Amino acid sequence: MKGHAKLHGLRDLKKTLETVSPREAKNILRRTTFGLAVRVRDRMKERVPVDEGNLQRSIKAKRNRGTRTRVEASVIADRSGGRTGTGFHWWWVEQGTVKMPAQPYIVPTVEEIRPQVPDLYRQEFGVQFEREMQKRKTKAK
Repeated sequence: MKGHAKLHGLRDLKKTLETVSPREAKNILRRTTFGLAVRVRDRMKERVPVDEGNLQRSIKAKRNRGTRTRVEASVIADRSGGRTGTGFHWWWVEQGTVKMPAQPYIVPTVEEIRPQVPDLYRQEFGVQFEREMQKRKTKAK
């Protein structure tokens, strides 16, 4: 299951990024994208219907490698959720089985956040841009 987001106002973003070096711009975009994935992860964890916590602990935000022109991050449920149990059963909880009804928490979270993505991205971008400018200022001293 993958979701994609399209951002509008890219001209303004491009203008802003012209004031920084390509390396700084990529760092800003990486941290912004990862920050958005962290927000999705947090909201997803709030919605997990399982009480024991292994599934909740297994949900993580991950920075993907991406390419030269693409920055990526994802939210995953890995197998290291807890000492005794693992988070691999996320699919059964989300989709249900013959003996267990579906208790979706991933799709509703994605659908809830989807309309907010451009605003969340702008907010996170502003935070990360300011952070990068502070780093530049500190290095210049």
